[in-house]
Amino acid sequence: METTGKTVNIPTLDVSSQERAEEKLTPENVAAAARLLRETGLVVIESVLPRAWIAELNVAMQTVLDNEGNAQNGEHPMLKLPFMDARIIDNPFSMQILQAAMGEKIFAYLPYGCNTTVPGCGTQHIHRDSGQLFPALPFALPVSTIVVNIPLVDFTVANGATEVWPGTHLIVDDAAVRNTPYHVCTEERAATLPSFQLEMPAGSVVVRDMRCWHRAMPNRTQTIRHMLALVYFRRFHHLPDAPNIFKPQVSEEIWANLSEETQEMYRFQAHIS
Repeated sequence: METTGKTVNIPTLDVSSQERAEEKLTPENVAAAARLLRETGLVVIESVLPRAWIAELNVAMQTVLDNEGNAQNGEHPMLKLPFMDARIIDNPFSMQILQAAMGEKIFAYLPYGCNTTVPGCGTQHIHRDSGQLFPALPFALPVSTIVVNIPLVDFTVANGATEVWPGTHLIVDDAAVRNTPYHVCTEERAATLPSFQLEMPAGSVVVRDMRCWHRAMPNRTQTIRHMLALVYFRRFHHLPDAPNIFKPQVSEEIWANLSEETQEMYRFQAHIS
């Protein structure tokens, strides 16, 4: 198998058929997932969502992106079904891991994002999505921002599966690095540490500490590669006046059909009454 960096094991959680059927991890697996997240910076649960449904979602996502230039004022297209499906915004596997890592009062905002790699694209710079909470401290604090990724196609080396450096969420950057956009890491420094490309089936779920170094890789196929990205925060991150956050409104029809748990998760989100 073609890889980049040094060969390491992808931190995948072994989930039983019973857990999949019940959509509930055992306490032992919740603890194992939380440990993988804490020690490596990410955990993968493979093939959680139905492939046929994910394929339909992939088509719907491409339609949204194709129509971005023609967008009119009104409801955001990703605040409708199928994007508001509970299997995405309230995925039971990722929720258990998130709550074990960041407590019961985590929150998120809508619409969530999508990372797209098109055929012929180059190699992205190595970066973090989030720096250390208190960057001047000589040690890393527990995780406070997590991204949940859902690949809408099989991720392979050929189509540019994301390269990740496990354990780098615990690295404390010096001032020169942490003052750069996205806390960019140099190729020379990254080459001294193990990495892997995150190969996984469509419909898998990745729970990743946003401080982990990573980058998008070249897509050498003829197929566009989509991956959903939902960001979750510890409760102290709430910034109700931040521009463009929590402002898009969810329709009352969609909101009324969300579970109480999901409404609690997105409690700061505006919705039409």
